[in-house]
Amino acid sequence: MSDKGKKLIQLILFLGLGVFFIWFSIKDLDAEQRLVIITNIKGVVLDNKWVFLVLSAAIGFISVIFRANRSILLLEPLGYKVSKINAYHSVMICYLANLAFPRLGEIMRCTFIQSYEKVPFQKTFGTVVTERIVDLVSFGIVFLIALFFEKDKILSIFSNSNSSSTSSLFHSPLFIIGLIVLAIILLYFLFKKHIKKWKIFVKIKKIILEFWAGILSVTRLKRSFLFIFYTLMIWVCYYFMFFVILFAFPEITALKEQMWIASLSCIVIGTFGFIISQGGLGAYPLLIATILLLYGINKEIGLAIGWVVWTTETIMYILGGIVSLIIAPFTNPKKNKNEFVA
Repeated sequence: MSDKGKKLIQLILFLGLGVFFIWFSIKDLDAEQRLVIITNIKGVVLDNKWVFLVLSAAIGFISVIFRANRSILLLEPLGYKVSKINAYHSVMICYLANLAFPRLGEIMRCTFIQSYEKVPFQKTFGTVVTERIVDLVSFGIVFLIALFFEKDKILSIFSNSNSSSTSSLFHSPLFIIGLIVLAIILLYFLFKKHIKKWKIFVKIKKIILEFWAGILSVTRLKRSFLFIFYTLMIWVCYYFMFFVILFAFPEITALKEQMWIASLSCIVIGTFGFIISQGGLGAYPLLIATILLLYGINKEIGLAIGWVVWTTETIMYILGGIVSLIIAPFTNPKKNKNEFVA
């Protein structure tokens, strides 16, 4: 099967999963309840409440700027000085591409930086992996903070999941992958002298070393405090992107002080939605509705909030990514405008 065919199947599968979550979230609702969801969504868009959507999108763009500036810091120890505008374009294009295919954005981001800033793909990719590790650790910290304040509510979301048996472990993909890795390591040490002479080994070794240099860049940061500050501000932006939209829904504002902690719970649980389905389609609104049920917000309003937040963020990333693709050649007048092909 051709690469295009595989990508098409992959796209259909991911979209199908998103459609499944949409169906699953509304299958138990009657016509009147579904009308409530649509009415609440329309109310936000048509009334003056749309200003909260614009404010949320503006905060989202600021988070992209923080992320772009943070990426520049990781490339500095490697001897590369990337312009802020190109760093911004690369991050925005990354978000756009990831809405279509998982991890495609990271590849396009590195390709963009290589084209316009002449940074080797492997080194940029190494720093991108470093960013993802930092993001994972940051999410873990945010998750623990949310657990500290709302342990019972958050854990109740996972309480119905069944733990896998010991026997199923041996049939899991991770176990099989682990065996394959161990077999490769064993074969390498047995035939190390011969393998080192292979041309493909030399090329792979070079790629791995450049990739590893990108990862190690975090240990040689010249401005580590600024790196931490940008990371913190990224999550602060994520929080307020969600929080400000809640003011468009009177049912949520009635929670008063609980709005702050409810937003934190939604951000933590909602993040899993982007892991479960492509771009969070279907899964994100469902998880937001699920966590808000624990705060006394009915499912219809919770789904409306989830869809408004998801749609606002998705439109922001689509428009921002398209604009970056269009204007990038014009912000790099001295460089070949045809070098980067999306």
